[in-house]
Amino acid sequence: MIIALGGRPSTGKSTLARALAEAIPGILLDTAALRKVLFPSVVESPPELDNWLYEGVLKAASWNLDTVPGTVIVLDARPLTRRRDVLSLRCFASALNHALHVIECVCPDDVALVRSAAAGTSQPLSSLEDAGTDPIPEPKVVVDTCQPLAQCVSVTLAALPGLTMSGANSTFSEHLHPA
Repeated sequence: MIIALGGRPSTGKSTLARALAEAIPGILLDTAALRKVLFPSVVESPPELDNWLYEGVLKAASWNLDTVPGTVIVLDARPLTRRRDVLSLRCFASALNHALHVIECVCPDDVALVRSAAAGTSQPLSSLEDAGTDPIPEPKVVVDTCQPLAQCVSVTLAALPGLTMSGANSTFSEHLHPA
């Protein structure tokens, strides 16, 4: 199973991806984290580097899914705000004979701006009507990331068939609220 997080900048994709990978447990494949490790001096990565990293995480996903039965990949790679990216990812998952679940993270623009400023990125938010972006096509699960993280994880897991919520929730809750 592949769980891909999508949404505009600073909507909580990476935060939810990390929490989901921990709760399931799953393998988190994060292009931003990989870029920081492999290319620490790159401040603003060119599209060709982003594409290279994305291809690398897809190869890692394929290898893990083929090698370890029952693996769940949590993919934090592209915002998926281009229809072609979602369709391409669906073809990728289908070719591997694995389910793909797209999770769209949403929050109000003012919240995303505050998050962006707090992270020191101050990225301009592009609305879904801007050139080059599309609404993330169905099927998808939409998660309001203004809710507490534990609730975002619960909502996401409840919408994903084949994952047991009891084990994932208890593990996640223990990490949020250690005894």
